[in-house]
Amino acid sequence: MSNISLTFVAHQPNRLIHYDFFKIGEHAFYEDDDLNARVLSTVAERCYFPANRLMKQLIEMTEGKFRFGLALSGVILEQALYHRPDLIASFKELAETGCVDFLIMPYYNSLASVYSPQEFAEQIEEHRVLIKKLFHQESDVLMNTGMLYSNAIAAQAETLGFKGIMADGNPAMLKGFQSNEVFLAPWVYTTTTIFRNRELSNDLAVMRTNPEWPEYPLSPTTFADWLTHQQGSVTTLSMDYETLGERQSDATGVFEFWRTMIISCLDAGNRFMTPSEVVREIKPLSVCECTQEMTCSTFGTMSHWNGNVMQDEAIRKIYRLEKPVKAANDEDLTHVWRKLQSADHFHYMEKENSFTPYASAFDAYIYYMNALADLQIRVKRESPKAAAI
Repeated sequence: MSNISLTFVAHQPNRLIHYDFFKIGEHAFYEDDDLNARVLSTVAERCYFPANRLMKQLIEMTEGKFRFGLALSGVILEQALYHRPDLIASFKELAETGCVDFLIMPYYNSLASVYSPQEFAEQIEEHRVLIKKLFHQESDVLMNTGMLYSNAIAAQAETLGFKGIMADGNPAMLKGFQSNEVFLAPWVYTTTTIFRNRELSNDLAVMRTNPEWPEYPLSPTTFADWLTHQQGSVTTLSMDYETLGERQSDATGVFEFWRTMIISCLDAGNRFMTPSEVVREIKPLSVCECTQEMTCSTFGTMSHWNGNVMQDEAIRKIYRLEKPVKAANDEDLTHVWRKLQSADHFHYMEKENSFTPYASAFDAYIYYMNALADLQIRVKRESPKAAAI
């Protein structure tokens, strides 16, 4: 018998319009609202609604034995509140089961934990307030953007009152430990690090539909058997919620796969735990050190966000605006500035990115930097105090 902890992450970026040079100082709206609304609705119909229905059915038919974690960024919740309030209602139905742990994230899916600890703390608090307002929950567990993690970030999580933080079980970080345990970071005493099982999570999220994979086609009962025979205190699986129905379409049998797999796990005597239950019930095995930032990306680093000159310049410029923006003391400007912190903007500047809405990484960089230039003008125009900084 195994303990299994499953967490999904849902986020939709605010994609920018083609913000050219001639819009600077003249056009104060940067986002492609129509495109963002269309993408949200498409993914909602393919993924969020059917996945939520499936999860609720599984919770009800197992009388709460199936339970899981769900991390929803503030950005996707804002989009849903504005464009698809029925999606908020669907997530609320999950919350009402009492079997879904709504994890806390940086509200804007940002990299603030690395570039501005104070801004990170403010975004965490903003997300906590929204989750409490919508779902009446206060999770003890932090899911940072892209599972971004280090000793320093774990220490920040402890300072912010979290009992647990999610991280990717990258072998380079684990240094001989196995991911099916929980750990403490050095000099962190009250915040447990929960490592996801990288291999098994990727089997579900990526490899299941890859005909070149030796295990293809993977049956749900086979995967359930793998989970049943895992060693360690808890096997943690985590992936994007969009895996269900969007990246793996309904035609691949993804929903039936998950239904059968979860039921098979329970029939074999396994136990599903939410991340908050994991940190309450499972004692850390040891101290695991991580001096460099690690993520759940393919290479396990921040390189898909800050690996080239364009990305590095954009990140440094957005965080250089922190003092003047906050000095302006304008809620609307602060909100716009924070939305421009979303890590997606920097990811689009990576040369190999199949999810970009732009023709090239250079286009993503130019539109973003032009929007920042306009924001800087607005800050100076609307606040003499900010202009002096």
